[in-house]
Amino acid sequence: MTLSFHTPVLEDRHAVLQAAAVSHARENDAAFANLFLLRHKYRIEIAFCGNHVLRRYHAGFRAGCYGFPLGDGDLADSIAHLQADADQRGIPLQLTLLTAAQCEQLQSVLPDAFAFIPAEGYTEYLYLRQNLAEMKGSRYHKKRNHISQFYRAHPNADVQPLIPENVDIALGVAKAWLAGRANPNDPSLLEEFACIQEAADHWEALGMHGILLYANDAPVGMTMVSELSPGVWDVHFEKVVPEQRHAFPVVANEMAKRLPQAEYLNREEDLGESGMRTSKTSYRPDLLNEKFIAVRKG
Repeated sequence: MTLSFHTPVLEDRHAVLQAAAVSHARENDAAFANLFLLRHKYRIEIAFCGNHVLRRYHAGFRAGCYGFPLGDGDLADSIAHLQADADQRGIPLQLTLLTAAQCEQLQSVLPDAFAFIPAEGYTEYLYLRQNLAEMKGSRYHKKRNHISQFYRAHPNADVQPLIPENVDIALGVAKAWLAGRANPNDPSLLEEFACIQEAADHWEALGMHGILLYANDAPVGMTMVSELSPGVWDVHFEKVVPEQRHAFPVVANEMAKRLPQAEYLNREEDLGESGMRTSKTSYRPDLLNEKFIAVRKG
């Protein structure tokens, strides 16, 4: 069987969600919303091979690599198909952003066939939703202080669900956030804003959820999330206007309160940026999902 790769389309969502569910996926690159929203940035393509969803990448850090097969198909067979595809393209077979568990699966099926290299900066930060919703104990002392300061300054603050009818307001928050950056014309920031815009444009088709935070009747914060697999939700975007620095933990806390169906929230990786690492660590992750690159030997 020759693999037939194509750029992800909205109609692929059900199949990807199903594959992520049976894989018990927690990694954010398995989230359909990420596959769709980042399809141009990383030139992502997907293919179906038996009960697996296969992924390959043509740009960015992932260029020339494949994703670990998602689903409950025959792993050895799918790897053989990926090997044939790589051979046809004249490139070595590399699987990118594998979890430790996926490395073990690969090693058990194809012993000593791959070398595993840590993917620096791509460790994901996962949090028990209940912990972010309750923020109990000394480890959340600073976060509770920020939240208290926000609500003392804005006693009439309000939180509203983010829905298609008000998603344009969330875009306004994102625009204000972008304008407040040191370099608002940075290509990576503009790419991120374009993804936020597209998430808004396809809100229901992507299965997006979120909230809007208001202070003095003005929108000051927003977040956009989607279900990655049963019990695991991915936090795609979280933005506040520049003058409301205490609003970030408020948004994180209020979103967690409104997702009782989630066990874990994946707040994604820090990309090796110290500021992002400090921020994500400050929310006290319950699980660090380390990533690896698997390179075929020989």
